[in-house]
Amino acid sequence: MRRRTIAILAAVSLIVGILPAALLAAWFILPGVELAPYVVDRASAAAGRRVAIDSLRVTPGRQVAVALRGVRLANMEGGTQPDMASLGSLDLEVELWPLLMRREVIVNSAAVDGLSVLLERDAAGQRNWRLNETPPQAPSAPGPDPESRRGFPLIRELRISGSDITIRTGSGQALRVRLDTASLLAPETDQPVRLMAEGAYNDVTLALDTTLGTYLEFWDVPKPFPLNMRVTAGGDTVLTLRGTATDPLNFDGIEADLVLEAPSPATLLAIGGAEGGPSVPVRLGGRMVRQDNLWRLTSVTGELDGAALSGPLLEMTEGASGQPDRLKVQLDFTRLDMNRLLGSSSREGGASSEDADLPLMVEERPDPMIETRLTAEDLRYGQVRATNALLQAAVVEDRIVVDELHLRSFGSRIQAKGQLERRGEEVAIQAEVAMREGNLETLRRAFGLRPLPLSGHLEARVIARGQGRTLNAASRTASLSAVVAMNNGQIQREIIEMASTDIRSLFRTPRGTTPVTCLLAVAEVRRGIGEVAPLRITAGTGTIAGIATFDLGRRQLDLVIGSQRDTTNFFALDIPMRVSGSFASPSIRPANWSPEGRARLAAGDTVAAVPAELRDFARGNRCYRVGANTIRPTPAAPRSRQARNQTRPARQQSAAQTRRNPR
Repeated sequence: MRRRTIAILAAVSLIVGILPAALLAAWFILPGVELAPYVVDRASAAAGRRVAIDSLRVTPGRQVAVALRGVRLANMEGGTQPDMASLGSLDLEVELWPLLMRREVIVNSAAVDGLSVLLERDAAGQRNWRLNETPPQAPSAPGPDPESRRGFPLIRELRISGSDITIRTGSGQALRVRLDTASLLAPETDQPVRLMAEGAYNDVTLALDTTLGTYLEFWDVPKPFPLNMRVTAGGDTVLTLRGTATDPLNFDGIEADLVLEAPSPATLLAIGGAEGGPSVPVRLGGRMVRQDNLWRLTSVTGELDGAALSGPLLEMTEGASGQPDRLKVQLDFTRLDMNRLLGSSSREGGASSEDADLPLMVEERPDPMIETRLTAEDLRYGQVRATNALLQAAVVEDRIVVDELHLRSFGSRIQAKGQLERRGEEVAIQAEVAMREGNLETLRRAFGLRPLPLSGHLEARVIARGQGRTLNAASRTASLSAVVAMNNGQIQREIIEMASTDIRSLFRTPRGTTPVTCLLAVAEVRRGIGEVAPLRITAGTGTIAGIATFDLGRRQLDLVIGSQRDTTNFFALDIPMRVSGSFASPSIRPANWSPEGRARLAAGDTVAAVPAELRDFARGNRCYRVGANTIRPTPAAPRSRQARNQTRPARQQSAAQTRRNPR
């Protein structure tokens, strides 16, 4: 018994003597031991994915120092790349006693370098940054998870360098954030957290300065966490956001006031992947809400180029995997000067020019899909000045559909609808346009015509087709079919008498006006050169009819008019008149008719040649029922080449002259 007791006491003494030495040895040996092989399996099990570590060394002490190198975390199954994250190096110091006694992680300092992270979702909405997460069983999108804030470690100081984050949207678009330097400072749990960073977003420089709530507020679930963020992009564009988030780790469950201020949209366009932009200031604000895939800005107010704007809604819904995002825009502008936004002076910051040209782009698979409703009290594009404009359109696959376009311009109410389709490298436009209450005097001044002897309000219907890479290019090559009508107006008596060559006009000058019962004109325009046939005007003293050609580019016209049989008085000689020359100063003289010209004027109804959409409108005019075949026979005209050419349309005369003199 005594020997056994002595042996036990000796063993205890040996252990007590060796243990301090062993602990002391371990203290010095442990930093030299590579722990990565012992940690990899447990880390993979905890994450639910494969984890690879090149090196892990731990230095014990009151503050345990950890040095981690070459870490790779696998992506979720079905991800767009094998690894979700990789890390060059991590050095941190963790307080030992809180970790041992309360399992509380307190990081006094941490330094990260070479961190690369990919954030994405799969088709079912599973987030790859939620580790060991069971895929959702229901198709409904997962909402914010504030419980993820519980147990988050206290980090007093964090510094990051040489890192990047890639966010892949549901449509597959990659948004890249580069972090040159970043820091998080939180000295105490009851003091605000300060987050600062410098880097770039899609190659646009960014600077972030954010004051967050305290750690005590962060851990207080489900109380919303305060956010006070300021982001400077490109050195001059500033975004501020003040509000709260129920899931700040995922930047979700946000309700905040947002304000964006930029000296020009150039930086914003660059963030979106576009180049250039006009030199006009932008200010935008509203109430921002983000819930999972939905981003919404309501009660929008601001300014564009010094003009106020407002709107009920800016909204984006992130698409599921492989699907485009969807954007809704509803804005109201007091002034929208497209010349300032698209003209040559826009990039120089100069005065508004009138050479604006809208690029036409239709993508095969657009991202995002866009639904827009825009209004403008004052709209300017090129030489067009419009008020009370409204545009409702949508960007869909292969097309841009214009459901509704309303505006007042040239003293008229104009309404249009149509679509733009992709045709190879160009875009094809098809539109239906209606003009109502067209003030003839205002239209005359807009096109630079001399004062007209006709007054009243016009109605018109137009079918337009064009193709090009810009709106102006498509307009220059467009084909138009138009019907213009008037049911009430006034025309000077001398015009009716001149058209019929009333013999009384040789002895007196007719005075006053006579009511216009109806006016009907059918026009076809190709590449700016057009023809009007028929043209009919019925007034109180007779009916006149004619044909015309015109060149909008050269501002030239050639019009021949004559009276119709049984519509003028006894004194009418019915010799047609010709109006030709420039819009501003045409010449007026008796016409010398060729047989072809006489046949054209005496031809029957040509309205049937216009598109069906215009035919019903033409039939609703009283002049449609005045048959053109009632024109009186006219005296035989000279058969010389010169006489025949005088009544040819301007386009045919030009071609004949070119054949005689190619130069």
